[in-house]
Amino acid sequence: MRTLLRFLFSAIGLLVASNLVPGIHHDRFLELLVVAIILGALNATLGSLLKYLTIVPMVCSFGCLSLFINGLVFWLAGLLSARLRLGFAVDGYWAAFFGAIVSSVVATLLEWILIGRENRRPPEEPRRVKIIN
Repeated sequence: MRTLLRFLFSAIGLLVASNLVPGIHHDRFLELLVVAIILGALNATLGSLLKYLTIVPMVCSFGCLSLFINGLVFWLAGLLSARLRLGFAVDGYWAAFFGAIVSSVVATLLEWILIGRENRRPPEEPRRVKIIN
């Protein structure tokens, strides 16, 4: 259920980005759900691979290279969805760069507000056995 909500929040983020960032266009919201799935798959595969391959420059740039990679993956998702005639298009790299920032901020805020942060408990300490003499 949480994964479906994340895709919905990502689609809403894409909707907000297409309304705020010039150069990002969409037709219907249902198509944005499919684009959100494509974007999630590209981030999980290509985005992770690029971030792994560029770990040293990413550390040297204090993570700013990650923004470039996210924009690149967003642009690729726009090209792929336009090729599949999904009604979502990104005109250029800078539109993709700012669209990736806007959509991820919106999706993250929606997740925090509506779902809440994951409850991560610290790992439990191992129990110590007392030996009585």
